[in-house]
Amino acid sequence: MVKLYKKAILILTITCFSALVSSTYAAEVVSAVDKPPVFVKARKIIKRFEGFEPNVYKDCAGHPTIGYGHKITAGEDFTGRTLSDEEASELLVLDILAKADITPYVIPGLEENQRDALTSLCYNIGVGNFSKSTVLKKVNEGDLLGAFEYFGHWRRAGGEVVKGLVKRRFAELFVFADRTLDPSDSTAPSAQWGMEPMVITDGNWGLLTPALREEAVQIYEGYKRDE
Repeated sequence: MVKLYKKAILILTITCFSALVSSTYAAEVVSAVDKPPVFVKARKIIKRFEGFEPNVYKDCAGHPTIGYGHKITAGEDFTGRTLSDEEASELLVLDILAKADITPYVIPGLEENQRDALTSLCYNIGVGNFSKSTVLKKVNEGDLLGAFEYFGHWRRAGGEVVKGLVKRRFAELFVFADRTLDPSDSTAPSAQWGMEPMVITDGNWGLLTPALREEAVQIYEGYKRDE
C-alpha cells in the first residue's frame, strides 16, 4: 500500500513538473514570436517607413497592401477588414520572420544598427532582391563603406524614382553608418546617387531635398533615442 502511494506521488510530481515545463516553454515561444530580439528596433524603423493603414490599399508599386506594409498574397482575404494596430504588428513580425530575416545571408558579427538597416531594406525590396544586391555583396566582403554607395540603387518603383524611397534609403543608410551624412562627407554616397534623374541643385544627392534629408535625419535620431 505504501509503495503504491509513493508511486502515485511520484507520477503526480512528474506530471506536474512536465506541465510546468511545457507551459513555460510555450510562454517562451510566444514571447519569442511576439518580440524577436533581433527585430525589436528594426520593426520600429519599418513601422515609421511603412505607416499604419488599417484597410487594404495599393502601395506605390500597385500591390494590394494592409497594416504595416503587409503585401497581400493569394489566398489571403482582407476584404472589409479593419485591422487593429496589434493585429498589424503581429503581421509585421510574421512578415519579417518569413520574408526579411537577413540572418542566412549576412556574415556574422554585424553591429545591431547595421542589421536593423539591412532588415528594413530587405523588408522593402524583398529577400530575392536583397540576396542578389550589391549592398549585401559589399557587406559580406567587409567593404562597409563600399556598401554605402549601393543603398541608392533601390530608390525606384515601377521604373520611376520615388521621393519616399529616396528618403527611406538615406534613413536606412544613416542607421547603417551610425551617423548622418551630407555631400561634404568624404564617405558619403556619390556616383550612384548622382545617376539621372536624381541630379538637382545639390548634385550627387539628387531628389534628396533638404526637407527629405531632414525627415531622414529625424528617423535616424528617433532610432538612436531607442537605444
